[in-house]
Amino acid sequence: MTRSEEMRIRILDTAHELLNTDGRDAVTTRAITSALHIQAPTIYRIFGDKQGLLDQVALYGFSAHLATWTGWTPGTDPVDSLRQGWDMHVDWGLRHPQVYSIAYGEPRVGSSSPAADAIDAILRTQIEEAAAVGVLAVPVEVAVSMIRAAGVGVVFTLLAMSAERRDRTLSHRIRESTFAGVFALGTPALDHGGAAMQLRQQLAGATVLSANERALLGDWLDRLAAPLP
Repeated sequence: MTRSEEMRIRILDTAHELLNTDGRDAVTTRAITSALHIQAPTIYRIFGDKQGLLDQVALYGFSAHLATWTGWTPGTDPVDSLRQGWDMHVDWGLRHPQVYSIAYGEPRVGSSSPAADAIDAILRTQIEEAAAVGVLAVPVEVAVSMIRAAGVGVVFTLLAMSAERRDRTLSHRIRESTFAGVFALGTPALDHGGAAMQLRQQLAGATVLSANERALLGDWLDRLAAPLP
């Protein structure tokens, strides 16, 4: 590990602790430089500005939580894996509300935080696996948006409640109702959507078709999988 990378981790550790202990306002250049006995330009050189630092703190916090999660088994049944991932996501948000608010509490038109991007990448991979086995009822991007919106909404709803009033069954009920709209799990009315998305997932390797033909067929399959108005 280089000295620059070592310093980066020390700053992230310090900022993460300040954030979780005393809130966002406690993460100041003065507090970090005082704790680490460094100069302010060191922070700016590595992170650019305070928002850049906060974004990286949120990503750092999520990555640390992900590394400790031993109950998640990606690569098995994709829907069961997504259930586990949902529960992990909610647990992370409730344990670290300050970090979660940085990741999801400030909508940015056309972009998102690095932590949200990392979570979306994991979510998209699992949804693509569901599409590959024929159980996805809507296009991948629609599924990502639906599950993200529902999951983030659950976390912020529960955070707005006092700890003693939080009903974790709310998360499970919303998870299952959302999944019912995303996946074709034994429901005859959704079987055509699952078949369409399974074929959609195989298009990239269909070299017998031209790029234009693949794009056209992909559009048709997305429309077939879309819910009726």
